[in-house]
Amino acid sequence: MRSTLLSLLACPDCGGALRFASATQAPPEGAWLEEGKLTCEGCAREFPIERGIPRLYPKGSVEAGVRRTQTSFAWEWTRYPGALSEDRTIYLEETQLSPDAFAGKLALDAGCGMGRYARVARSLGASVIAFDLSDSILRLVDQARTDPELHLAQGDLIHPPFKPGVFDIVYSQGVLHHTTSTEQAFLRVAPLAKCGGFVSFWVYGSPGSWKSFSTNPLRSGRRWLKSILPLVWLIVWARRIFSDSLRLVTTRLPVPVLYALCYPITALGVVPGLKYLTFSVHPDFKVRLIENFDWLAPPYQFKHTKEELTDWCRKAGVEIISRLPHGVVPKPGVLGRKQ
Repeated sequence: MRSTLLSLLACPDCGGALRFASATQAPPEGAWLEEGKLTCEGCAREFPIERGIPRLYPKGSVEAGVRRTQTSFAWEWTRYPGALSEDRTIYLEETQLSPDAFAGKLALDAGCGMGRYARVARSLGASVIAFDLSDSILRLVDQARTDPELHLAQGDLIHPPFKPGVFDIVYSQGVLHHTTSTEQAFLRVAPLAKCGGFVSFWVYGSPGSWKSFSTNPLRSGRRWLKSILPLVWLIVWARRIFSDSLRLVTTRLPVPVLYALCYPITALGVVPGLKYLTFSVHPDFKVRLIENFDWLAPPYQFKHTKEELTDWCRKAGVEIISRLPHGVVPKPGVLGRKQ
């Protein structure tokens, strides 16, 4: 951790300012602090700094589902192959931002995992605060030690330990639906953007009503689906019911057991026809394995419609600029500006 991060942090419980526990712990300007403590000036809670990461969890015991989320995501992201060649393209497509929107900006990666998109944002010129619940964030420590514009913090998106209205860009790509309440997480994260700042996020989609599904934005390469859209809607609903039923079992399995069971599922990912019964068709076996595990392991996996996202943006004072087009399964996402 560097002292430059301190001005952005706030107590996850009372919102008070944080300081180093003692003057002797405060590192020189720009220097990296490996171990130490932060103290809240409001409620006097102390938070450890371990391996350079301030651990800013809210007070109280962690729910069983949240603990399972921590464990499963740490398991998967510490095994993920690492940065991939397509990361930059996917990141820009999903954030709906242009490459020149990042230079000189302060960005929050809300749910960074092992940091694949935090690295992209840094390469585009943004100063990045990478924030996550699990120990998957440890994969960013080596880069953060040598990069003064990459900062790390650990905690809960429902209780984000940051001051409101400080970030130029706040993004969360496929993460908020893994919290105890997607809406609550969004309403806590969106206000961290300053007035005029960008807010970009997407969540897992629900097929919803026919009226909602039929007006979803499709990618240009999937517009031919319009001619068979009622059938597609029924197929997506069937997939949803099958997936939710399967997860009643998989979310209760020990993490190592489920990971092992994902190997035969992943092997089907290259079999014509059968591959669409799995949850990833990525050409890389290791990536498919992690993506199948990612779908089946987390206890929280809520699905939403674009109408729900619209309502959340209204409540948070976010003006929608554009919506994320998708393929077959809805992928509700928005790019907006904080008002």
